[in-house]
Amino acid sequence: MKYSEFRRWLREQGAEFKPARGSHFRVTLNGRSTIFPDHGAKEIGKGLVEKIKKDLGLK
Repeated sequence: MKYSEFRRWLREQGAEFKPARGSHFRVTLNGRSTIFPDHGAKEIGKGLVEKIKKDLGLK
């Protein structure tokens, strides 16, 4: 999965993205938040996907 695909999926779940430092965003969903590095067309690691889902309460 690419960063852009995962970002799109998170938006479909209702997540809000606010700019952070550099190519990162603060993602908020249901009162929980985490930092999302956005590297566009590059592949995102499974571990990072699982961590972001866990931080946002999606897992």
